[in-house]
Amino acid sequence: MGIGSWADSALAKSKNSGLGPLELRNQYPVTHQFLSLHPENTATQKKGKSRLSYHIAVANTFVNTQGHSKQITKTELQNGLTENDFYDDVNWTSGTDDKVRGFSLYLDAETTRHTFEYRFGLSDSLEFSLDLPFLSFGGGAMDSMIESVHDTVGVSNAEYRGAFRSFSEKNQYAFYVVRDGTFIFNSEENFNMVAAEPVIGLKWGLSDGGSVIPALSLKLAYKVPNSEREGFYKLTRSGGGDWGHYLILSKGYGSWLAYFGDGQTQIQENHNLAKTLKHRFMALEYRLGKKSSLLIQTVTQSSIFPKTHELRELEANQEQRNFNLVVPTNLFMGGYKLEWNQLFWEMGFAQDYANYGNETDFVIFIETGMQW
Repeated sequence: MGIGSWADSALAKSKNSGLGPLELRNQYPVTHQFLSLHPENTATQKKGKSRLSYHIAVANTFVNTQGHSKQITKTELQNGLTENDFYDDVNWTSGTDDKVRGFSLYLDAETTRHTFEYRFGLSDSLEFSLDLPFLSFGGGAMDSMIESVHDTVGVSNAEYRGAFRSFSEKNQYAFYVVRDGTFIFNSEENFNMVAAEPVIGLKWGLSDGGSVIPALSLKLAYKVPNSEREGFYKLTRSGGGDWGHYLILSKGYGSWLAYFGDGQTQIQENHNLAKTLKHRFMALEYRLGKKSSLLIQTVTQSSIFPKTHELRELEANQEQRNFNLVVPTNLFMGGYKLEWNQLFWEMGFAQDYANYGNETDFVIFIETGMQW
């Protein structure tokens, strides 16, 4: 089945821009406070046309870098974690030499990101956007399901591949990030529907492409800073004016479309984390009809955790344990998109297939809205 006519669409579409890709930003709990650009279509809203949507993403994340040594289990959580729980438990070091250089984590969270999104066509090739996000952090309810899936496929929840989940209570919330032996985040306070920082953007449709050349667009985005960061607000707001860009290409081949994007975010107030995030995605869309599609997608992002130093020979065991935190993340995504008259719908999931501890384990997301 071919692409068909886009005359009734509010988007300035071409044969090289379908319904995709899946529009999900990074959902890792540590990155929610920063700008993180997400995949988008190369098409823009037509001049004078608007689009309003609501996007919800629920993400389950569990990381225990002390799982190998069983330094952090249910008992330590009940007693309250301290920085000493993240020190190296070996007999050939003592005092400050016990500090694990680089990052150590105990993250047990289910996060929900609600985003109200507005798009407006300033011209047929220039689009303005405004995103208003709200965040909820808590224990959630997905732990049992994820551990059951692990059991079904033969992954032990008491080992690395199962993230040492069995050492902790189900559906609890804990957010601990340690750098060079010192807390930079330590919280067990749940919160619900807390406003994060708004994001404004511009997208230029540089080319519709042709039979050989792909469509090409450039997205620019800026996160408006909010300096109020007391208490749990420091997990939802960085207080910095982050900005970024995404160069997006798409190409149609009959009922199939391919997408590719490459971009970067500059973080103004990084709070001892990365100063730059690099983004890349590839997506494949199969058109079930003019108004519905199935999509698969891979997304990679540089780690929010930078390498902090050159490790000494004494610390080789520590480098091996936590090194994966600094490598790029990898997500596989699948989903479905539908347009019906002025309404549209997107639903899908994302799965971390690398299991390095610097990406959320599992995400389900839905977007719905209308355009006129």
